[in-house]
Amino acid sequence: MSNEIENQYRPIDLEFLRNGGEDFDIFTKTKEFGTTKFIRFASSAPEHQDRIRRMVESGDHEISFYIKEEDLFKYYRHATHSLRDFVSDASVPVEKKAEKVYEVSKGVMKEFFDYNASGKILESSEEVMGMMEECMSTTNFGFKGIATLTSKDYYTHTHSVNVGLYCMTLGVKIKMPREEIKALGLGGMLHDVGKSQIDSELINKNGKLSDAEFEAMKSHAPIGEKILADMQCYGSKVVCMAGQHHEKFAGGGYPLGLRGEEISVYARICKIMDVYDALTTRRSYKLAMRPFDTLALMTKQMAGDFDPKLMHLFIKHMGPEL
Repeated sequence: MSNEIENQYRPIDLEFLRNGGEDFDIFTKTKEFGTTKFIRFASSAPEHQDRIRRMVESGDHEISFYIKEEDLFKYYRHATHSLRDFVSDASVPVEKKAEKVYEVSKGVMKEFFDYNASGKILESSEEVMGMMEECMSTTNFGFKGIATLTSKDYYTHTHSVNVGLYCMTLGVKIKMPREEIKALGLGGMLHDVGKSQIDSELINKNGKLSDAEFEAMKSHAPIGEKILADMQCYGSKVVCMAGQHHEKFAGGGYPLGLRGEEISVYARICKIMDVYDALTTRRSYKLAMRPFDTLALMTKQMAGDFDPKLMHLFIKHMGPEL
C-alpha cells in the first residue's frame, strides 16, 4: 500500500516555483509508524505562494516537496516558463543554465518512461530543447561540456536526453540552421520513446538477448515512430529519428533494412550518438568505455554502421576535447 501511495506523488524542484502562479497543491512526505504519508504544505492561495517564494529566496528548504501525479503537466508547463526566465538571465553562467535545462529534460523523460505518463507530457520537451539550443549556440559549449553535464549511468531516460544533447552539439559545431539544430536535439531526446511499450525487464536485462527477445526489442523503433506521428506535433525530421536510428549505413539494420542516403541524415546522426552514449556510460553489467576507445571501436569494428562522412565530422569536432 505504501508504494501505491508513493506512486501517486512526484518530487519537484522548488526553484521553478520562485515566481508563483502555480495552480496545484504542494506536499511534504513523512512517515508515521512505518506508513508513508503526504501532508499538504501549500496550495495555490496567494499567501501560500508567498511562503514558497520566501523559502526559495532564502535557500531554506532542505526537505523534499511533491505534487500529485495528476498535476505533472501543470508543473512541467510552469517549470518551462520559469526555465525560460532563468535562461534569459544574462547574469547566470551558461553552465548553470544548461544544468537546469538538463534536469528538466531528465524529469520529463523519466516520467514518460518510468511512470507511463501520458504522451502529452512530451510536448514540453520541444520548448526545453529549444532553450538548450540557445545555451549552446551562444557560447563554445562543446562535447566536453556535454560530457561533464550528462549522467554517467545508463537509464533509458538519461540516455535519451544525452543523445539529444550530443546530436544538438554536432549540429552546432557544423553550423546547421538553428531550427535544424533544435529538431536534431528534440529527435535525439525522443528517439527511444518506443521503449515505453517494451517490457522493462527486457530493456534492463543483463547480457545477450535471445532471438525472440531481440525481435521484441526491435519493435521499439516502429512503435516510437508511430507514437510521435500520432501526436501530430512533431515534424518528419523528428519522427524519422525514432523510426530509423537502428538502420545501418551499409545495410542490415532494422526495421526496414535501409542503407546509405535512404536513411534520413538526422537518423544517421542519431545512430552515431546513440551508440557513443551507450558505450561511454556505465551499466550494471559493464564499465563505461573511454571516449578514445569508443571512437576506435566505432570506426574499426562497427564502421559499416555509420555514415563515414558524419563519423569523420564527429571525430573532428570531438577530437580536440578527448
